[in-house]
Amino acid sequence: MFLVYRRIFLKKLFIATIALLFVLFIIRIQLPSEQKVKKMFTPCSLDRSRLQLEQNGDYWIYNGFMRSKTKLKGNMSITLTTHGTFRDLVHMKWLLVRWNAPISMAIYVDESDYEQLLDRLYYVKYCTVFSMSWPHWMSMQLVFHDKHLPLFLYRMDSQRPEGFNCQLRSNKENTNSTTTLPQKNSSTQANYPLNLLRNVARLNARTYYIIALEPGMLPTRNLALKFLRLVKWHQTSKPHRSVYCLPVFPPMGEDIILPKYKSDLIMQLQPFLNGSVKLSPMEAEQLNNFRPWLNHPVRDGDITVYQVTEKPQLCPVYISSNAYEPLYDQRCENSTWDQISMQLQVLVGLGFDFVVLDGSFIIRRQPVWQLDAPTDVAHRALSAVEVNHIREVIKLNSL
Repeated sequence: MFLVYRRIFLKKLFIATIALLFVLFIIRIQLPSEQKVKKMFTPCSLDRSRLQLEQNGDYWIYNGFMRSKTKLKGNMSITLTTHGTFRDLVHMKWLLVRWNAPISMAIYVDESDYEQLLDRLYYVKYCTVFSMSWPHWMSMQLVFHDKHLPLFLYRMDSQRPEGFNCQLRSNKENTNSTTTLPQKNSSTQANYPLNLLRNVARLNARTYYIIALEPGMLPTRNLALKFLRLVKWHQTSKPHRSVYCLPVFPPMGEDIILPKYKSDLIMQLQPFLNGSVKLSPMEAEQLNNFRPWLNHPVRDGDITVYQVTEKPQLCPVYISSNAYEPLYDQRCENSTWDQISMQLQVLVGLGFDFVVLDGSFIIRRQPVWQLDAPTDVAHRALSAVEVNHIREVIKLNSL
């Protein structure tokens, strides 16, 4: 009798063991799948599958004309997004000195610009000290008007073009560099669809955070690394609806060394702050807007939070979460600063917080204070069309 019960017990134990192993096997299969799903839908994974050639209204977009070699994505870095024509590539050499992180640039190619663009890129690749850092950080997208789309689109040759002379190109580049910088009272109206190019550069970024800069703007060194350290420890109350603001200043003189720290900036601003150098009323107002920020102490090399506000007055440039900031309204093609002001009004309407950073800033290579609008934010009466556009964008992004 004992042997019979023992046999039954062992049989049940065997069945239970098999059942347990089967359950564990099922769980083991499912766990990696759940992890993959979490990884796929985490906001840090921003890889977008995009067609190499896309049409957007009257324009064609050539995505991935140049692909950066860096593997940084998600929360590993910040992508600097910018735009321009082949003439604006002259700013890149300054930018690469101060920005060691991914760059996504949308280039507008006019009717006769394609060959000149390739020529400029060959010069950077074979004739400058940026031949290594350029392909490592830069990704580039091209935008053509439908009427100016070339019959043949091709990448740069892997070999140096026959007869390419660096000395001749260098003389040409030096001439271009003196004529490309914006001059005083120059218009900020570009001859291409600004917001389309801004959006193209953003949509090709692979990192969670982006900073959108106009051509000729330079950040402080190591901004990306220091900012990521800051947000790791400083949690905002609205993580998906916050932008991190940086003040913008012009250089304080011709051929002057660009300030590295806030203390350097204050030292260069002293003649303007103490009144020994006179400014126009508009320029003085711009400087006075930043006096409290300038007087706030911060250790050289640190980035801290100056204030959190619902007003965008100190937010001409900002770092944002690419997935959560609305794209620019492509129907509006006014001046640069009008469009930035409208985008800020959209963020205000959506309830974004403006986190003003201290210890870091943006230097504009244009050697004047006054643009078509104040340095902080353009303050003017919005037209009825602009107000309606802002309301529509807010409504669409609130769904």
